[in-house]
Amino acid sequence: MELKSTEKREWTNAGYEGAERAILRLTREGGRTSIVRLKKGARGPRHKHNAGEDALVLSGKVSIGGFVMSAGDYLYTEAGEEHDLIALEDSVIYASTARAPTILE
Repeated sequence: MELKSTEKREWTNAGYEGAERAILRLTREGGRTSIVRLKKGARGPRHKHNAGEDALVLSGKVSIGGFVMSAGDYLYTEAGEEHDLIALEDSVIYASTARAPTILE
C-alpha cells in the first residue's frame, strides 16, 4: 500500500497555463492518477486516449470534450477517444488513466 496524504502532496506544472497537478500514482505504461487544479480559463490541449480515463470533478465547473461538468460529475473516456479540457471556473478534478495520452495540438 502507498498513502499520499494531503499535507505531503507535491504540486507541479501540469504542462499548460493555469494548471498544476499532484501525481498520486504512475503506471509502468506511462499513465497516471492525479489531482489537477485549474484556474478559470485554463485549457488542456486536445489529446487522444491510449487507454480509458476516469475523470471526476471535485470542485468548480469544467468542459471536457464538450460535456459541461460540475462538482460530483464523472466522465469515462474510452481508449481511442479524443477531447480537450476547459476550466469554466476555478476547478479541481481527479483523473486516472493506465497509459499516457497522445497530445494532438
